[in-house]
This record gives sequence, C-alpha cells and structure tokens, in this order.
Amino acid sequence: MKIKVAIADDHKLFIDGIKSILSSEKNIDIVTEATNGLELVNAIEKGTIPNVIITDIRMPVMDGITATKYLNKIYPNIPILALSMYDQCADVIEMLKAGANGYVTKDVDKCELLLALKKLTRGEKYFSKNLPENFSNWCPDAPLKDDINLTRREKEILALICKDRTTMQIANELNLSKFTVDTHRKNMHKKLGIKSNTGLVSFAHKNLDFNVGS
Repeated sequence: MKIKVAIADDHKLFIDGIKSILSSEKNIDIVTEATNGLELVNAIEKGTIPNVIITDIRMPVMDGITATKYLNKIYPNIPILALSMYDQCADVIEMLKAGANGYVTKDVDKCELLLALKKLTRGEKYFSKNLPENFSNWCPDAPLKDDINLTRREKEILALICKDRTTMQIANELNLSKFTVDTHRKNMHKKLGIKSNTGLVSFAHKNLDFNVGS
C-alpha cells in the first residue's frame, strides 16, 4: 500500500527538497502541498486525505501547532509529523500537546525521515535523534508551568538572561562568581534540553510567569 503524504511548509524550496528526497520511493506519494496550516486544512477537508502529514511549526496565516490541534480533532486517525528547525523541548511539547505523533528537525537525513514516516503510519511515534535521549518518554500532557524543575536561583539567572544581561553583569547583580553563573546556565541547558541562550529566552517567554521583557 502506498503512503499518501501531505506537506505543509512556508518555504517552497523546502517542500521541493522533501519531494526530491521522497521521489525515489515507489510506495510514497505526495498528495498535498501547502504553504501554511490553513491551506493544509482546506486541502484535507476538500477530500485529499493523506496517510500521514508532515508540517512545519512556524508558518504564516495558520501555524503548525494550530493546524495540528484542529486536524487532530477532526481527523484523529491521520498521524502528524512535525518537521522544523527548532529542536527545543518546549516547541516539541507544544506540538505533542496539539496532537503530533512525531518530531524531526530539518537537518534529518533521508533514512531517518523514511523511518519516521513508516513508524507513524504503523501507529507508532518517532522523535528525532537530535532530541534529548529521554525525550521519547515525555508524554503529550506533560505540564509546562506547574512542573518546571528549575531552582529559584536558576529562574533568577534566566530572568536576567531574558533582559540581555551578560554573564559578568548577572554575576555582579546577584553577587555570584562568573563560574557559578555559567554552572547554573549549563544546568538549565541540560535540564530543558535547550542548546542556546536564545532557546532559554524562548522557553521563558512560553512557560514562565515573570516579565521577561522588562
């Protein structure tokens, strides 16, 4: 049986790249191409029903998270694979909570993408090798705000990172050594599975209650 695939991404070159990767696979057909979530939803509602959906997260008009929430309610039997440049845990959790069945980053190779598609069509889940080792054990309804395992000091440092303070400025403001600040920062990267300060700021905006813009 052929796997019918729908793709949604706001970059046509990326869609063309995915089509090129999958074109040599005789058991895979690209049945829908969309440049945003709304186009994807409209195509499916008009009767083009895929076996699996590949969608980006950040798209205009309707993003991947909103489209996934909608499609998961109306077509719960169609598995959805999130495919994005973002590899931060908060983004992955949002997609899982919306109903996605898997997540891979855009630097995925052909073999891994094919494996992900096959697993999803078999009713399994798949997570990119780039994600934290224990990520596949995380559940879609994992709480965000109420169960963030950051210490009070880590949250203080994160708040200052969000205010664009340098490590030395943070150390001076909190009366800590530069080494201590760096250690707390590394611990946050490890706990949250986030690789950059930009990722920490994005996580804080989405999940913490303090005013990160002040």
